[in-house]
Amino acid sequence: MSDGEIIARVRAGDTGAFADLVRRHQDRVYGMALRTAGKPEDAEDLAQEVFLSVFRGLEGFKGDAQFTTWLYRIAWNRCADWLRRNRKPGRRTAPLEEADAVADGRADPAAEAIGEDDRLRLRTALDGLDERYRSVVELACIQGLSYTEVGSALGLPVKTVETRLYRARRLLRERLSAG
Repeated sequence: MSDGEIIARVRAGDTGAFADLVRRHQDRVYGMALRTAGKPEDAEDLAQEVFLSVFRGLEGFKGDAQFTTWLYRIAWNRCADWLRRNRKPGRRTAPLEEADAVADGRADPAAEAIGEDDRLRLRTALDGLDERYRSVVELACIQGLSYTEVGSALGLPVKTVETRLYRARRLLRERLSAG
């Protein structure tokens, strides 16, 4: 059953069908929340906030974009709100490999090829990025969305996504080479 079919069932009053959407997308949303919050218990709360927002807003979902794009926009907005409320200098974040494994259910060969120190340096560099750059890295590089999907999720033109991703990569290279 497609996301659209499940959404139609929920709109028709079968609120239990929403659990199918949650099951289908919970690992990726939780992975994004874990990379944001750093602690599993905070990530669980954040993921619940995301799905509560999705449930409440489902009637307003027009279907102009893919459901996943709409979901990631909500998830990123909730994560950004959480960061604004809770960000503390020097906070410990979840290791990249833990968050990635949860997010997509498979090992990340690139992450496995680098050592723990390098992963920590990369996580620190990512955490230090301005939110506008971190958001495109999160959605394009970690979640695997296309530039068009990232643009839809963040309300940006594709060229802006490309530019921000280019700048984010340059900033990450500079930070990692200086480290």
